Amino acid sequence: MTGMFERLNALLDGHIRTQLVASAVRFRIPDHLADGTLTDVELGGLTGIGVPTLRRYMRALEGLGLVEPAGENAYRGTELIELLRRGTGSLYGHALMAGTEYYQAWSELDYALRTGDSAFEHRYGRDLWHHLDGDDDAAVSFARTMRSNTERFLEEILELYDFPDDGVVADLGAGDGTLLAELLVRSPKLRGIAFEQPATIGIARQTMEDRAVADRCEFVAGDFMAEVPRGADIYVIKSVIHNWNDEAALRILRNCRASVGEHGRLLLIERALKIDDALEAAIRDLAMLVLLGGQSRSVGEYEVLLRRAGYAVERTLTAPSGFCLLEARPSWGYFVR
Repeated sequence: MTGMFERLNALLDGHIRTQLVASAVRFRIPDHLADGTLTDVELGGLTGIGVPTLRRYMRALEGLGLVEPAGENAYRGTELIELLRRGTGSLYGHALMAGTEYYQAWSELDYALRTGDSAFEHRYGRDLWHHLDGDDDAAVSFARTMRSNTERFLEEILELYDFPDDGVVADLGAGDGTLLAELLVRSPKLRGIAFEQPATIGIARQTMEDRAVADRCEFVAGDFMAEVPRGADIYVIKSVIHNWNDEAALRILRNCRASVGEHGRLLLIERALKIDDALEAAIRDLAMLVLLGGQSRSVGEYEVLLRRAGYAVERTLTAPSGFCLLEARPSWGYFVR
């Protein structure tokens, strides 16, 4: 009984662990410890936290495995905390969102369960996308989260699918432009269209400029619920459709179909629901409900969506991480509703 009590108590204290990690990022402790060991006085000076309180806090971070003692009243970071530093493949942005917007949204889980609607929208009075439009800091944190997710699996995706060396690739919901920029860097004859919301299209432009490929990319700000730009040979939609329920997902896919030419292709990239990892799959699925009113789907469910939207699925590729790539072309028959 004691073991079960402790296990359940640890689950109930999960919110504390989230805030401990988020605060470390907000105070930039992972970055401060990047160059080596710091004393409590040095770290207190950098963070603005009083030394007595800092010692208590660092004891908690040590318990989480983020820091370790390095002599009397001194600390150094572990390999784990390196993942929270600003930079490539980092969870920095996710930690910021997990400690603020995501944290508040999950407190409204009951609402999402009762209604099937977004808890985030209920908590903030606007959906996540409009929230990002009105909050520059949140938009940057979200973009960093998406960049980290893309960077983690980028090589796997590029090895799995043979992207074209020339022509035009449109990235719909391009985020910060990481995927499209990498495609343009690897294929000098390729041109791109980065399609994003007005609030984040500038981030994609900056990424292209940093990678010296902006001259081969058209930047289009818009809403794929209304229309999708024309003129591409292949349309890529990565990690977008799971953000939406079936009705909205079909609307997006049908808008894409209206823009895909006779010989065009759609490449849908999503992390498919894997029933063999039941807890992770359930949490990821509920996260989509809580944050966006969306849902995770199996490969088969994505194939059904594509057919209903008027596509013929030509092939489906699955990566070890669970990402699936569904290549589809317009079906010139009729829409299945």
